[in-house]
Amino acid sequence: MASGKTPWPMRSCRRADRFQSRVVTSRNPKLAREAEESLTTKQRLASPWERRRPRTTQLRDMGGVSHQKFSAVDPDQRLFQPFPSQVVFENYVPRQFYMATLALRNRDRVPRLLNVILGNSPYFELISPSDEDYKVAAGMSSTYRILFRPDENKDYFDELIIITEREKFFVPIRAIGARAILDFPEQLNFTDCPVRFSTRKTLLVRNVGKREACYSITTLSPFSVDPSIGTLGVGEAMEVTVEFHPPKTGVYSSPMIVHYDTGEDVHKSLSGTAVDVNIRLDKSSLTVEKASITLSNQRSLVIHNQSAITAHFQWKRFVDQEEEERQKLRLQRQEEDKLHDVPKEHGVVPPLREHPSLPLCTFQNQGTEVQGDCMPFCNDIFTIVPMEGDILPNSSLEMNVIFKPKEARVYQETVYCDISGCETRLPLCLRGEGVGPHVELSCDQLSIGKVFVGSTHSYRVLLLNRGVVETHFSVVYPERAVGCCFTFTPREGMLLPFEHQVIGISFNATVLGQFTEEFQFSVKGSPEPLTLTVSGCVIGPAFHFDVSCLCFGEVSFGFPRTLCCRLTNASSVPFNFNLRIPGDGSGAPSVTSFAQVSDSIGLSWRKRARGANKPAEFTIRPFTGTMCSEGHLDIQVTLCSNTVKRYKLALVVDVDGVGKELLSLPVRARCVIPTLRVLHPAVPFGRCSLKVPYQQMLTLVNDSNLPGCYWALPQENKAAAAVWYSSPEPRGIIQPHSSVEIPFTLEVQVTGKQDTVARVAVFGSKESPLKVHLLSTGEGPVVHVHPSEINFGSIQVLQDVSRTLHLSNQSVIPASFSAKMAGENSCWSIGPSQGVIPAKAEVSVAVTANLDDTEQFKDEVVLFIENSRTYIIPVQAVGIGTTIVIDKPFGPKLQLGPCFSLDPCCYRFQMTNKGRRTHLLYWTTEGGTTLQQCNHLPPISNTKGKVSSCGPVFTLQPLRTELMPGQTAEMVLEGSCRTPQVVKEKLLCHAIVGNEGVKNLIMQVDVTCEFIAPALQICTREITFRVEKHPGDVLTLQYKPLSLKNMCSLPLSVVLALEQPFSICTADQQPLPADAQPMKLRSGEELQLCIRFNPAYEEDLLIWAAEKALKIKFLEHPHEEQVTVRGEVSFPNLQMQTTALDFGCILNDTKDVRYMEMTNCSPLVVQYHWSFLKDSQVNPVRFMETEPLALGVEEVFDILPLHGELQPGQSQRVAFTFFGHANTVTQVTALCRVEGGPSYKVALRGEASHISYLLDTSEIDCGLQVFNKVTEAAVTLQNSGKLGFAFVVLSPGTGTAASPLPGMPLVVPSTGYVEPGKQQVLKVYYLPGVPGVFCRAFQMQVGHLEPEKISVKGEGTFPRIHLDLPRNIKGEHCLSAHQEVPLAFPHAICP
Repeated sequence: MASGKTPWPMRSCRRADRFQSRVVTSRNPKLAREAEESLTTKQRLASPWERRRPRTTQLRDMGGVSHQKFSAVDPDQRLFQPFPSQVVFENYVPRQFYMATLALRNRDRVPRLLNVILGNSPYFELISPSDEDYKVAAGMSSTYRILFRPDENKDYFDELIIITEREKFFVPIRAIGARAILDFPEQLNFTDCPVRFSTRKTLLVRNVGKREACYSITTLSPFSVDPSIGTLGVGEAMEVTVEFHPPKTGVYSSPMIVHYDTGEDVHKSLSGTAVDVNIRLDKSSLTVEKASITLSNQRSLVIHNQSAITAHFQWKRFVDQEEEERQKLRLQRQEEDKLHDVPKEHGVVPPLREHPSLPLCTFQNQGTEVQGDCMPFCNDIFTIVPMEGDILPNSSLEMNVIFKPKEARVYQETVYCDISGCETRLPLCLRGEGVGPHVELSCDQLSIGKVFVGSTHSYRVLLLNRGVVETHFSVVYPERAVGCCFTFTPREGMLLPFEHQVIGISFNATVLGQFTEEFQFSVKGSPEPLTLTVSGCVIGPAFHFDVSCLCFGEVSFGFPRTLCCRLTNASSVPFNFNLRIPGDGSGAPSVTSFAQVSDSIGLSWRKRARGANKPAEFTIRPFTGTMCSEGHLDIQVTLCSNTVKRYKLALVVDVDGVGKELLSLPVRARCVIPTLRVLHPAVPFGRCSLKVPYQQMLTLVNDSNLPGCYWALPQENKAAAAVWYSSPEPRGIIQPHSSVEIPFTLEVQVTGKQDTVARVAVFGSKESPLKVHLLSTGEGPVVHVHPSEINFGSIQVLQDVSRTLHLSNQSVIPASFSAKMAGENSCWSIGPSQGVIPAKAEVSVAVTANLDDTEQFKDEVVLFIENSRTYIIPVQAVGIGTTIVIDKPFGPKLQLGPCFSLDPCCYRFQMTNKGRRTHLLYWTTEGGTTLQQCNHLPPISNTKGKVSSCGPVFTLQPLRTELMPGQTAEMVLEGSCRTPQVVKEKLLCHAIVGNEGVKNLIMQVDVTCEFIAPALQICTREITFRVEKHPGDVLTLQYKPLSLKNMCSLPLSVVLALEQPFSICTADQQPLPADAQPMKLRSGEELQLCIRFNPAYEEDLLIWAAEKALKIKFLEHPHEEQVTVRGEVSFPNLQMQTTALDFGCILNDTKDVRYMEMTNCSPLVVQYHWSFLKDSQVNPVRFMETEPLALGVEEVFDILPLHGELQPGQSQRVAFTFFGHANTVTQVTALCRVEGGPSYKVALRGEASHISYLLDTSEIDCGLQVFNKVTEAAVTLQNSGKLGFAFVVLSPGTGTAASPLPGMPLVVPSTGYVEPGKQQVLKVYYLPGVPGVFCRAFQMQVGHLEPEKISVKGEGTFPRIHLDLPRNIKGEHCLSAHQEVPLAFPHAICP
């Protein structure tokens, strides 16, 4: 709002008489709320003003603004006194104007300057008497007006800044909104209330204020208030319960403070008196009869409640609450002591807080459980049922005390009854005695005689229960070795009264000799155990071998041999045995020849040479097991000797649990090594190329009777040897009296004749290996070089130009070579300068020239071949082109890349003369061409288009340059274009080289630049939020990611804008500030954002959608982008077929049913419930009678189904039934409440009435009618009521209107329906048929009423003839007079 100096407040000042004044003077901030609400504006203005000293913020130098430097006003006073000291608005209505005045009186004796300023407030406006600062005369006042326009009835605050010549101070402006008042009584008294019992009083509290009350209520124990916090609307009422729960007898009082959200507190008084009531136990001591262990006995106890309250009781362990607290404190200290002992248990000395890994949490939780324990009575012997409960007023409760002893002794316990209404707990002393069990064995000694070791024997004894209670028993085993051989079944169990248990005893003998063991039976509840003594003797088994000796004879070193024997058990018991050969090696198993052949590194040979531990040479299968009673077992003994010697050993038998070496079997053997020889000690290989493998065979012969194992030893110091040799099959087995061939591979490393010695070893032999001489001669490679000379001709300077030199290896071995140029600082280079030429292959060597001037150059290539001759190849070349070099990519085509179409493009480079002569350079532009213009986005691509001519776009500085050899010059190329397009121009460079007088073209560059608009890749062009609000859900903010990627090669500055209910957030869902700076995006950089959607933006519960555009602008270019953002919020909604149902008027005491289709138009499941709107302003039922009936809405209308559930897209047909009570008009509103959605109203209207009609006649008089002609008449049926009806003519007759049946009236139409207020004309057709008087009738029934009779009468006639002749004429006689002779017809009969 503008300040007071603007024209608008002046216009408002002229209209000030129309504004209501609601200004009050300043008062004490702590208000008496009831009195404050009752005062009117006039009463407040009439009350005396209370002056307050304004708050001063700054003192000014009077000498700077006035010549009157001294004042008669004290320095602690203000030059201007404000009246009032604060401006207060009250009892205002939103969006109305209110005005207040403020008078500032000059208290000094001279005129003083005054300036009043009001901040930029949308609710308060200052109307000043002058547009500028002015002086106020001494003792005079200046009046200001404050204009107030509130938006809502709430508190507002602002300040006026008063600036005088001496100080600056403030005058507050307050707008006090509506206040809430809860009508609590001033005092509430609880008299003679039971101690330790909750007495409640319920108050009906109303909000008599003008604002919704947000309150909180506090009080002190033993008083409490529920609810203590809440909200109450204006004029609404609620129930508040005040509870008084005194812990002890006496008088209590406490304040009750009501705190309002506006800051006010209201104090009320609470008081009460607590007394003991008449509640007692029928006895203070109770003795229960004797009970056996595990059984129980009980007695009854009665509590008498002779008071008027429902007493709650609980049995406790301690006499009072203080003793319980002391017990809790003791338990807590015990837990703390355990807490301090934890470091000692873990071996930790420092304090626990330095070691968080110790289990402190367990003890802390136990301490919390101790504090929360109510300490009820808990005992395994005595149980009181019920332990806790309620006793009704003036009644008694009987309970049982159950005694269940665990031991045979006397028990005594004191418990306390903690009951409401009594300050102290009621004591009860309990006593009881327990009786133990009576159990005995059938025998106390058992002798089993002699048994074989390892055999199993079974025995039985009886355990008898002579008592009346069941008991538990268990067997206690002795700790000696023989006791472990016994097994009792069962070891423990329950023994029923007067029953016995068979105890099975199983004995498995494992220890030889005599034994005596005592076993005890522990009986639960019995002080002494039962003892059973078992004695006997254990003897060993008998067994033998089937052979007297195991003789292996001679065996070859490393070749295994196996012999068999049988072990027989001659006893009747099985036993466990172990077989071994004392004196056999204790090391690893001996190595066989077959293992030597498969060993690739010969580790076993080396271990044998170092003298390893003695190996285990014998293998016994099986070496351990169980021998069955009177059975036998076949045994295999294998010898694999790794020692050249004679064997004299024995195979011994050990029996588990009996003894060692109980039986032995002699073992005899002799180990030898066969003798092997080489058939030809010298093996010739002939001429060999260097490093090429050659192979020959070596023959090895075995002349002995035993097989042997050999190994061709690997070459030692192979890296330094002139000849390398190896064998692909170095190991093998040679059978007796046979020979084998060993392959040897040879590879010569140097040229010349060579004699190499190889060695072959025999497995197990300690003699020197067999020697073999390998004879060979080494030869080097042969290489052919072509061409013999190289001429490059004319080539470009400063560029590498290569020619190929072919090296062909004619030998079967690779050839190593190296090459170099003969001259120093040569312009030629060789690659590769060294390498290897494979056998029978060719290698190409590139000779590269790089000339630095436009003249002729010559040199030579020197080629060295390892182990062969050296070659010389001449080379020459002539240089052409230019030696001017640019440090950046420039020619022949220069792509400057993309550039924004409105920014200049600049390209800087350096030109260097790398030749031997001076260059004078001249730059010119041949002409400019522009390709066809491309689209703004994306950037221009290399598409072909029509080329149009335009002026030069690029300029180059400087245009003339002189470069000495090795000198560098800085060059700048600039270009600009206003439209996005591709621009291409050609730059020409001419040079004068050295002393030449001719200017030659040395460089031609096509410059291309792509001027583009910003290109931003957006992950999506449309963001859609879909929120489904289920019942009970809370609408929360929704987020969806948005990524922006700069697809240009230039950075972009992006500015985003989006309207509510959407907003822009960072990737971590933090909203961007309103003054956020433009976001910088480097080339290829991707910005991750979130779009936030507020589904609670719309406050109703209808399905709604919002669609906004996210605008994206760029600081570098006027181009804009946008993303469509759409949000949809779905609530459970219904689509009603109609919002009003009019039943019209129906017949009294009938009903009508109308149907309406409602469809679930939301994607959620809809749960609905129909009801009638009770607060409707229209009287739902109006009777047309003078005395209305007392009917409810539910008696007039009915809805089916009343509630239900609809799946998405599902429809429901709802039936509305109107019950037509006699002569009623009803109009109500049906309300369909949707859970979690809106409510739908359907207006229902119905009317009930009776059928009312009028007939214009009930008798039709046709008069005289010709008897053979149809007569026609009309009857009018008029509906005079509000209800349409159907009519029908009973027996309407047949035929048509043209020819009805004679004598039968025909009514057309015979049936029909008449709307209210309408009429129906009925045509009646009648054919008399015969002359005479007729009278006929028909009946017409209207609705359900009695038929109405309508008669049709008349007379049927015919034409008549009068004759003057007689009837019979005879002869010539004639009649003398005329005579009328009528025809005779019977008369018509009228019923």
